[in-house]
Amino acid sequence: MKLSRKGWNNIIIIGVLLFIAMIQLPELIQQRMTQATPAEQQSAGLVRLLPADSHIEKLVLPNIIFSRHNENWQSEPAITDDPSAIVANWQDVAGTNIDSETFAQLNDKLEAPRSVEVWLENHEEPYRLTVYQLPQFWLLQNWQGEWLAITVEASYLFPEI
Repeated sequence: MKLSRKGWNNIIIIGVLLFIAMIQLPELIQQRMTQATPAEQQSAGLVRLLPADSHIEKLVLPNIIFSRHNENWQSEPAITDDPSAIVANWQDVAGTNIDSETFAQLNDKLEAPRSVEVWLENHEEPYRLTVYQLPQFWLLQNWQGEWLAITVEASYLFPEI
């Protein structure tokens, strides 16, 4: 069987495409396997406040301490809201990453920081998070030192006593 020039060109093109696919395939598989954050958060461009695979053991807010006793959450002092809901809010917080240039512009507006300690299971030391409340959003520093902006009601993060 004799191929024409056009037939040989098609074979060469298909061969080159298969070669490129073979080279790129391991990298594509690795990218799919190493995705650390959920797909919906990645597509929205959100960054998590806490590590994705972590579980809060104790949460220390400025005026309230949440701790787990026999799978039930308790707060000291007692609050009117469900303590497990507040802890779940902190567990699931994700926000928009603020770059250093934007943070520098906001720096003069930052007043009265709140410090929050988050004790995670299987960690010896707590994560100490800094939280600022601005008029339109909250600014939080996550476990990796990145600044995140989130828009929630104050009671979502800091319940009233």
